[in-house]
Amino acid sequence: MRVMSWTRLDWSHSLFYLTLILWTRRMNGLADFSNYLSRIITSHSAHACDGQPLRLHCPRHSTISIQSAFYGSSEARLCGADPALRVHNHSCSAFTALQKLLSECQSHRDCQLPVNHLLFGKDPCPGTTKYLHVHYKCKPTEHKKHVVCEGGTMILHCKPPRVLNIYAAVYGRSLGQTDTCPSHLTKPPPFECLNHEAVHLVSKSCYSKQKCVVAVSNQTFRDPCFPGTRKYLSVVYSCVPQTLLREADPNIFSSTLSPAVDTEKGPPADLEEPSSKGSKRPDNSGAMMSNSLLTYAYIKEHPEMAALLFTSSVCIGLLLTLLAVSVRVTCRGGQFRDHRVTPKSRSQTANSQEDEDDEDEEEDDDDDDETESSLISAAERKAIHSWEEVTYVSEAAERAERIERREMIIQEIWMNAYLNGSSC
Repeated sequence: MRVMSWTRLDWSHSLFYLTLILWTRRMNGLADFSNYLSRIITSHSAHACDGQPLRLHCPRHSTISIQSAFYGSSEARLCGADPALRVHNHSCSAFTALQKLLSECQSHRDCQLPVNHLLFGKDPCPGTTKYLHVHYKCKPTEHKKHVVCEGGTMILHCKPPRVLNIYAAVYGRSLGQTDTCPSHLTKPPPFECLNHEAVHLVSKSCYSKQKCVVAVSNQTFRDPCFPGTRKYLSVVYSCVPQTLLREADPNIFSSTLSPAVDTEKGPPADLEEPSSKGSKRPDNSGAMMSNSLLTYAYIKEHPEMAALLFTSSVCIGLLLTLLAVSVRVTCRGGQFRDHRVTPKSRSQTANSQEDEDDEDEEEDDDDDDETESSLISAAERKAIHSWEEVTYVSEAAERAERIERREMIIQEIWMNAYLNGSSC
């Protein structure tokens, strides 16, 4: 019993330590996941002066998506300059900065560039201290992509309480995609003609909204191709929880939430319905559990409920484990007792079986006698009785004859003895 109690205590201690380790790892995992979400939701910026390296970095399972790039000098003057040059207040920029950043860093996880005017071609303003300033986002590997041909209308929407987050948008035509929006009248150009600035217009219309409509035409976006080339709009986006986006970018969320109904220009029922339901708790729990972002949003909004559910699940798991261990221990003890009892029981059962066999044989003999006696008839019984009487009478007669003979012999002896004595 002491050994069993000590083993149970060891089991309980090990389960407690295991639960504590899992809890700490879960908390660390939630912290890392929170950092990951903030990295892929928010926009990032980086700058470096001439002669310094510029590094762009995104976490795992995400890649760099360039939003804008500026190389030159402006009134901001992020880098130190000579006082004599500050008086001129000269601003300049290299128009190849965005294209260079796209070719070097787009869709990479880590990118490092040496900032120098030779990297961007001709020096836009010689003798002036310049810098490179880049805005980018970390695009997750699991994202959505929507393509609409020229002349159509792009509609992006997310299920409440999630909203749109735009990572990239390109208007034009790229090489090798002849099947996308083909033109039967003209052949596609042998070079790329892309307008990467379309991401600003799409973000302005769709960022932090549940639904948006964008007209795909040259009136909305600048035409980057030759006349007659059929173009298309390609947008990379994802649906993120509204609360996470509010925490990551509260200013832009408040500024873009109010004109959501005005830009839609449609029946406001679709847009007012999510606001009436609220975004505190998702309606479909299965969708919440299947989507990691929505799950984290629910945990952030209801930390007490999440902690209670986790604690209750751990307690239930411990109880089930202890129950299983106790059942296993009791079953093993019962099996051990059965193994110890079986030899004795076998010998006892063998002896009892032998005694029963003997008793059965005796009873069988008695029964046979009884059955034999019962089979004799009454006439036979009378004959047997008379025969016994005859034998008794004959035995008595023989005895009488023997007595008479003995007496006669004795008399003869006395007479002979008398005769002999008288003669003398």
